[in-house]
Amino acid sequence: MFRKAAVKGLFYPSSAEEAEKFISENTAGAPPCEALAVMLPHAGWIYSGSTAVKTASRVRIPDRVILMGPNHTGLGARVSIYPEGIWETPFGDVKTDGDMIKKLTSSHICSEDAMAHINEHSLEVIVPILKHFNPDIRITPVTVMGLSSETCRAMGELLAQVCDDNTLVVISSDMNHFENASVTDRKDNAALQAVLALDEKELARTVSGMNISMCGAVPAAAAITYCKLKGCTETELVEHTHSGYVSGDYDRVVGYAGVIFHK
Repeated sequence: MFRKAAVKGLFYPSSAEEAEKFISENTAGAPPCEALAVMLPHAGWIYSGSTAVKTASRVRIPDRVILMGPNHTGLGARVSIYPEGIWETPFGDVKTDGDMIKKLTSSHICSEDAMAHINEHSLEVIVPILKHFNPDIRITPVTVMGLSSETCRAMGELLAQVCDDNTLVVISSDMNHFENASVTDRKDNAALQAVLALDEKELARTVSGMNISMCGAVPAAAAITYCKLKGCTETELVEHTHSGYVSGDYDRVVGYAGVIFHK
């Protein structure tokens, strides 16, 4: 199955040359580290691409990547995994990981489903960045809608069962949406404190209690469970910013953060 890029030329450059230039200009200078997971933002590159590239460039991108983000369209199953096939990117096609897809969809939690992915941008905008840093990546694209805390934990446990040492879990999430910069900073910092503390229960409580529109909170919670089961004890906030720094509009911003979950 072939997934044609839905938002190229809108959220990120359609040409390899322009995409290469953007990534090269925003790559961190530090040598890449080993990581269990990273959290990257997924807005248009003009707003959040720098944060995504800086964070991705700080970790070694292995051949096997599970890319897990929110379902904005409402289509498909609650946990939708794109079938075996290829995804179009400016740097060439990226194959999906047939073996990992089979492992995940053998569980009742996950469904093999293309519908949720057709027009979903949350994963697509990240794939070219990963492809740039490792041309040989195979991806398992997973979109997630609202899950119970029990199902969220079960998803993290499933990831811990199927992921080997050459697998990176990539969480796609923007932070708070469309409030002023001061409110967004306060809400984002509270949510990020829970993420960095590897406390998925506190993340859920904070997002709900403070009405934080962090769209990838559920994938993040599942990934936190996974990371703890894999022995993660160290996290790192690479960057936290918001759209106002680019647009000049501080009254209605979206927050973005890059986080590394170290091995």
